[in-house]
Order: sequence, then C-alpha cells, then structure tokens
Amino acid sequence: MKKTLILFTLIAITALISTDDAFAQNSTNPVKMKIGIDVMNIGKIDKETGSYDMIFWVSESSDDYDFTTQPPPIIDYENGYVEETSAVSITQHFYKFKARGTFYNNIDYRPHPFHHMDLAVHIKSVIPNTLDKLEFVVDPEYSGIRGESFVTVPGWEIGEPSFFVSNQTYPWGEFSRYSAIIPVKSSPIGVFMKYISPTLMIAGFAFSTYWIPAKYSDEKIEIIAATLVGSIFFHITFLGAGIPSVQYLTFADKVMMSIYAVFAMCLFAVLLHKKFESELKEKYTMIVEKNLNKKFRIMTPIVAVVIFLIAQVL
Repeated sequence: MKKTLILFTLIAITALISTDDAFAQNSTNPVKMKIGIDVMNIGKIDKETGSYDMIFWVSESSDDYDFTTQPPPIIDYENGYVEETSAVSITQHFYKFKARGTFYNNIDYRPHPFHHMDLAVHIKSVIPNTLDKLEFVVDPEYSGIRGESFVTVPGWEIGEPSFFVSNQTYPWGEFSRYSAIIPVKSSPIGVFMKYISPTLMIAGFAFSTYWIPAKYSDEKIEIIAATLVGSIFFHITFLGAGIPSVQYLTFADKVMMSIYAVFAMCLFAVLLHKKFESELKEKYTMIVEKNLNKKFRIMTPIVAVVIFLIAQVL
C-alpha cells in the first residue's frame, strides 16, 4: 500500500513539473521574449505637459513560448497607457497587435523655443515574471518607424530611433524593460522665422532712433516706448505660451533680456541728448550729436551681447 502511494505521489509531481508552462524554469534559463515596436503614427505633442499620442504595432515572439496554449505575458507601459488595442494576430510562437495610447516624458525647456524631446515608450514585465523567468530581447525586424515618409509631426523633425533592453530593479524584484526612443526636435528655420526674427525686428525699430536727430526726442521716445510695450507683449503672450512656469531662464528669456538692453540703451541715449542740450546749449552741435549717436550704435550691440552671455550662466 505504501509503495502504491509513493508511486502515485511521484507521478503527480512529475505531471506538475511537465506542465506546459514556459515560465516554470530555473533562474539561469529565463524565457527569451523578443519585443518590437513599429511606430505607425505620432499625434500631437503637448509641450506644456510633455505628453504625446502614438499608434504602433507591438510584437512578441519566442521559441520557448506557445501563444496558442498560454496567454501572452502581461506587460506594463511604464510611462503612459494604452487606450485601445486592435488587429490582434496570434500564432504558436508569435503575438502581434496594434496599440493606441498616450505617453509622457520629461522636457527640458532651457532651449525654448528650440525644443529637443525624446518620445519614449517603455515596456516592462510584471510580477510574477521577474528577470529570472522572463527576459526581453530587441527584435530589430519589428522595431522601427513604419513608412517614415508619412510619419510626421507638424513643427517637429524626427531623428533616428533607438531600441534597447535594460534591467530595472525594485524592492519586490528585478524586471526586464524594453525601450523605444524616438528623438524629435523643432525646426530651426521655423523657430527663427516665427520667434526670433520678430524680436529682432522690434529691436531694430528702437535701434533706428539713433539716426533720428535729437530735436525729435519726443518722437524717439514714442517709438521706443511703443516697441518696448510690443516686445513685452510678444514675450509674455507668444514666447511664453505653451510651456509651464519654470524656475530657470529659457533661451527665449535670455534673448529678450538682451533685447530689453537695446531699449534701455536707446532710451539712455535720448536722455543723454536732452541733458547735453540743456547744459551745453549752443555748444551742443550737430557734429557732437552725431558722434554720440555713433558711439551708442557701437555700444548697444556690445551691451546686448554681454547681457546675453551673462544670462547664459544664470
């Protein structure tokens, strides 16, 4: 009787061990799961929140895993969420579906309005599929951008994507993570035409007052005041739009600081003219006035550049 019980026990243990479960392996031999992300579309990029919408194919394949008898391993999208999946395709060792979701990544606003951002999608395994049971491997065949000619983002230039696998350690275990990184940057020509050139034109109007005779000082002050108000309005409502309030100076802020220096120099020149007119009277000749304007035309760009360079270290 005892021999019979021992025999049945051994048979039961053997049956449990031989169960078709790909994760029932030792820590030295985890399931190698190939992962691929093939980007189909990139939606609107929100510079204020650092969010972006993406549509992409996710593929999983492994010779050690039978998708027809076992459910696909649960994966977690670390930096976002998938709202919808469709077009699911399953074979014995291959599983593929289309995903549409919203993801987030940090944005460094220091170069604003010249933005550089990495559109990342991080896929991580979850409990109980720790690294000793499931390990991701990049599948280069299914990792990329599908039809780069029509995957475009208005106002952004798409760079070369990269795909890699890393290990993430938490108090509850170590897990494998697949990352897809798509770098994008704002168009330099578009940024210059839309943001930088208007500020230079506004400053140019104030700078042109150096060629106006001192006897028209009231008109010069009106021009400087009007352009100064316009530059402040442009700075606050346009250059500062679309980004959150940050604790550091952006590139746009530094440019505007140098532009404000131009207005300050132009106003200082007008006040200096009036001072000399009242003190020197007839000795304040046209030649003296032209020489003073000439000096300010040279000094003003230098002061603006110095202010910009000082702002670089702030």
